[in-house]
Amino acid sequence: MAAERLSEALEQFVNTEDWEQARHVVERNRELLSDQALALLHESVADYRAVDRDDVADYLQEHEAVLRRSREVGIEQAFAEAADRARETEEVRKKQMDALRPEKPTPLQQTVWKLLDAVSPEEIDQVFAEHPELSRDPKALEYVDELMQRATEAGYREANHYLQEFHELLRAYFELPPLLQAMREFMAVPTWTESRDVLKRHPELMSDEALQTLDSLIDAARAQEDEATARAMEVYREVIARSREVGPDRAIEEITQPEEPHPRS
Repeated sequence: MAAERLSEALEQFVNTEDWEQARHVVERNRELLSDQALALLHESVADYRAVDRDDVADYLQEHEAVLRRSREVGIEQAFAEAADRARETEEVRKKQMDALRPEKPTPLQQTVWKLLDAVSPEEIDQVFAEHPELSRDPKALEYVDELMQRATEAGYREANHYLQEFHELLRAYFELPPLLQAMREFMAVPTWTESRDVLKRHPELMSDEALQTLDSLIDAARAQEDEATARAMEVYREVIARSREVGPDRAIEEITQPEEPHPRS
């Protein structure tokens, strides 16, 4: 039960919306400061690095660093420092992005900026739903490329990092067929709880075609001698196959048991 409680606490911690919420989670769950918790987070960072998900790895690594800092100076100070850094980064990013914003944008540029101004996953989904041209018109991706180039030339590090995230998102929507888009979302979310929600939104992930696609990805990873990716893909496949048998809720409940090995542990 202790291992299960720690797993649940870690999931709550990394899924908070801001550092204040994260602090409350740690205050309620002091076991998050244990060597075991830090080791689990460190392993997750390595797992995501192995599958080229540096964005998730960076996110988890920052949370690991705050926990380690909490052991040094206390929870209150460590999280106050993290909140200050987040505010400073956000202010710098906003100023840099505003400097890149055109005074008289074209209709397509206006649409891209709606996406860039979205502040939540729900808003991003809404922009894509209202503007399907974002995933169909290559000029949208080209415009983000142009913004990234301008940010690089101006030395706008925070803006460039932010634009890279949207560049990857747009490219994924533009290049991938619907099934692979859903599969990418399933494997990209940081927790199994979110993976369950993706499965419910995209039942096509439980199709024969999806399993065959994962088999191909596993074979390709092994052909490149990328065993870490192959193992991660096998776990995703097991979850999808099990979801076909017992449903996403039960399958995810089973995979989050502490004895189950998976890339999010």
